[in-house]
Amino acid sequence: MNLSKILKVTGLLSYFLSRIGCIALFFMMSLTVVDVAGRYLFNSPILGAFEITEFLVLIIVFSFLGYAQAKKSHVTVDLFFDRLPGKARKVISIFNYAVCIAIFLIIAWMGYGRAIETFHNGEKPLNLSIPNFPFVFFLAFGAVIACIEFVRDIIKELNGAIGKKNES
Repeated sequence: MNLSKILKVTGLLSYFLSRIGCIALFFMMSLTVVDVAGRYLFNSPILGAFEITEFLVLIIVFSFLGYAQAKKSHVTVDLFFDRLPGKARKVISIFNYAVCIAIFLIIAWMGYGRAIETFHNGEKPLNLSIPNFPFVFFLAFGAVIACIEFVRDIIKELNGAIGKKNES
């Protein structure tokens, strides 16, 4: 499998995960509307709506991290960065991606450990009988997808540098 196919597959994985985030956002908005309407119109809120919203926020955040990195949608401040020579920008970018990979690998590792712990403990929210561990596993999975996107960016940076050397 060549590099372009690997990059395409990982990009599709990030895109698929972002669609899961869109669905979670829709359910969170719908739940909030129904909960507020039930609370104020019928004096009967949805039991566990707060906990479900917490789970959905976790899904939303960790499903969009990789896709936002793939689309370069994260907030950047490039006041000085754009004034640097091309080689320095590449080195800084690769260093930045490497630091991000390290941070997100730690998040994934700790998230996975916490998911195993909550699985064995059988932790659940007070008002619901939904276990916590699938959502913590999702956190770890989303962090791994973000790492994959950072690796893709490093490959793209290195591929661009190698391509320019071959052209000279």
